[in-house]
Amino acid sequence: MSLPRSCVPCTKIEEDCYDWFDRHQRKLEEVKNKCADIIFIGDSITHFWGHEDNIGYGAEVWDEYYSKRNILNLGFGYDRTQNMLWRILNGEIANQNPKMVVVNAGSNQFSATANYPGDTPEEAFAGVELLINTLLKNFPDAEFVVMAIFPRLPEETTQRKIDQLNFMVKALVDELSRSGNKIRFLDITRQMRKPDGSFNPDLYADRCCHPNNAGYRLWAEALEADMVRILD
Repeated sequence: MSLPRSCVPCTKIEEDCYDWFDRHQRKLEEVKNKCADIIFIGDSITHFWGHEDNIGYGAEVWDEYYSKRNILNLGFGYDRTQNMLWRILNGEIANQNPKMVVVNAGSNQFSATANYPGDTPEEAFAGVELLINTLLKNFPDAEFVVMAIFPRLPEETTQRKIDQLNFMVKALVDELSRSGNKIRFLDITRQMRKPDGSFNPDLYADRCCHPNNAGYRLWAEALEADMVRILD
């Protein structure tokens, strides 16, 4: 039985607003010169938090929380789990021994394009599961935070799939935790919505899927207690 495509490592699938291969080369150089305390890995939601590649939807919050900390941002715009797997298998976590790893992966599995028809929740879960297990194998002593996928538009075509994926990933993380791994599932999706439960465009730079400073602040605040405990 063949693996779902979400589990088959590959280089970029989509064109985005930056040079994927150049960013990969720069990350290879970065890990030669530092050993990060915290690694973030994900897609554009992670990538666009800081100032890298002239994009910074949450740069103000990034500066406030992370400019004085030893962070490696391995977010790549438009990445799916198979792209993240390829990157970590091809040098982007070389020489690293982080105290904490933050994973935010899976949202783009449901981005259907001319290059990619999109995954089912089960296919998406297989990729996220393999990504988490690969990272755990590489960093057995690190503490892991696995993020629930944030709400995104169009809700009528994606939100049910996101909810199913979040449910499966939470069950996986809970089982890994019971097995002795230092890992937890962090779900701030309720905070990313309006009080009535509807999508809150005021927390998104593009009013669709990428948080703005207000949205990123919710994420940073949710991570801060762990970071203070682990680092400070």
